[in-house]
Amino acid sequence: MPHAHVSTTYLELNAGFDPYARSVAIPAETDNNGIHVWKRGRVRFRHPVVQTQFAISLLGEYAATDDFGKMFLADVNARDLLKHAADGWVLEYGFDFSLHGDVANTIHAPWRSAMAQGLFLSLATRLQAATEDPYWLEAAHGVFATLHDESSPKWVTFTDPDGYTWLEEYAGDVEPMRVLNGHIFAMYGLYDYWQATQHADALALFNRAAATVLRYVPHLHVPGQVSWYGMRIQDNPKAQSPKYHAIHIRQLGMLANMTGDPEFRELAGLLAGNPR
Repeated sequence: MPHAHVSTTYLELNAGFDPYARSVAIPAETDNNGIHVWKRGRVRFRHPVVQTQFAISLLGEYAATDDFGKMFLADVNARDLLKHAADGWVLEYGFDFSLHGDVANTIHAPWRSAMAQGLFLSLATRLQAATEDPYWLEAAHGVFATLHDESSPKWVTFTDPDGYTWLEEYAGDVEPMRVLNGHIFAMYGLYDYWQATQHADALALFNRAAATVLRYVPHLHVPGQVSWYGMRIQDNPKAQSPKYHAIHIRQLGMLANMTGDPEFRELAGLLAGNPR
């Protein structure tokens, strides 16, 4: 029997916050068509998260400079990712990945990520606003559906045994990792989609994901040390990263802004060593 979802009591979100605000695009290698180049060794792969982040940053530079070429390149990269998507809207990774270098925790290609889906949801809604091309609103609806549908064979979202909804960063042939930063990046996509559409299902899913953050951040907290990367691996020193610890703190602050709930800022203080 499926477990019931845990929900929160938010009535609305605070619009206008931009977790990706920047005025200069991320430096990156591109090919002759302006498409992001990412290599593993000598082999080129599409990296959905990195390529989408690059495209979002191009839109940031376009907004700051009115350089139409930046918007054009963002559009080109977004279309390239969808051209190679599974089932129309699911961005897939074409390479195996061993989390924290542990071969026993290798996810095998093709695999999926709610983080990638959420980032692309942010990209699609921003492209729709910048270009007024209805194709990007259609794309946003399609990508949102991949986050909303837990029953899909290409799932990226699941409900844990305690009823909490996870937006899973490593969705494939391994037990879900339940990674905090990827979960929250996916929430940013839900937030952008909600701002663009006022879609009630997006708000509901955001709220369920927010409840997960409030529930599990204390379990990632290590007094006097950096936080754990995720819930499943807490016995590998590589799973405590100063880089991701800092990201967690920034993300919790952003969620406080988006929701108006001070508990997120209190959790950020807890991780920073300054609990209120």
